[in-house]
Amino acid sequence: MKKIFALIIGAFLLALAFSTQSSSMLPDFKTSNATIITDHNQTRWAVFIGYSGGFTYWHHRILQNNDVQTLKRLLLTHGWDEDHIRCFLEKDATKDAILNTSFAWLQGAGENDLIVYFVFMHGYYLPVDLPPIDEPDGKDERIFPYDPHYATWNWSVYIVDDEYAARFNTLKSHNIVIIFDTCHSGGMIDGSSDFGGSGRVVLTSCGVDEAACMFLPRLHWLFPYYLIQGLRGGADLNHDGFVSAEEALNYTERPVAFHSTINNLIFNHRLTAQHPQLSDGWPSVENNTEELKLIEL
Repeated sequence: MKKIFALIIGAFLLALAFSTQSSSMLPDFKTSNATIITDHNQTRWAVFIGYSGGFTYWHHRILQNNDVQTLKRLLLTHGWDEDHIRCFLEKDATKDAILNTSFAWLQGAGENDLIVYFVFMHGYYLPVDLPPIDEPDGKDERIFPYDPHYATWNWSVYIVDDEYAARFNTLKSHNIVIIFDTCHSGGMIDGSSDFGGSGRVVLTSCGVDEAACMFLPRLHWLFPYYLIQGLRGGADLNHDGFVSAEEALNYTERPVAFHSTINNLIFNHRLTAQHPQLSDGWPSVENNTEELKLIEL
């Protein structure tokens, strides 16, 4: 009897997850007539970093590719030029390319320029907090770049959050948005030597102890799907004609928590959710009452 009841509940929740009806909880993509922001003193830059994990994770690659291509098209229609977007995906997402090449290219960005930096990768944590000791849970986070010597992702080749975050200190821009869609990505912003800082807004797909979920009905990862929808106009809740980085994150919170609960209940038999996180240091950590505008609608 319990199994039958569980199946009925699971079928009901699955129907909700796959539903295409629009509501405040389950909104559909909105289309907007984009007006490119004209600011001759600001250049817009974007970097996409993504490695799905090799042939074993071919389905991850399909979803990741959809996320990247959709976000790239969105940026191109809202003020970004093709020559100011760089993608380091799959075999190009090596440790050297991530830590060195991508940041060497971004040295061209000036103080007033806008940088959006996306990371789509496998993420996990270390059992220890490497110097500098800064993690409240005693564990550093890490991501796994492409290793040409392995057919799938290699546990022994990784980038620790402290090392990665330090690269952003070399940039001149005071308008940086960093977006992580990785498991345990909330741990990228909980330490004093992590990615948070003045002149930055950091968006993460989940909390420090959480996994990032797929959204198979839409062939996207869950957090990027709703992030894209928000950037297309859904997140402009104050109706000022702009979507800020802070608004985009806030827009994802409810639907991501809702759908991840369904996903985890059906596939993992656990009543757990994924909660996007925000670190707001714009324009400074001390005074972050303003919002960093990304998209003009």
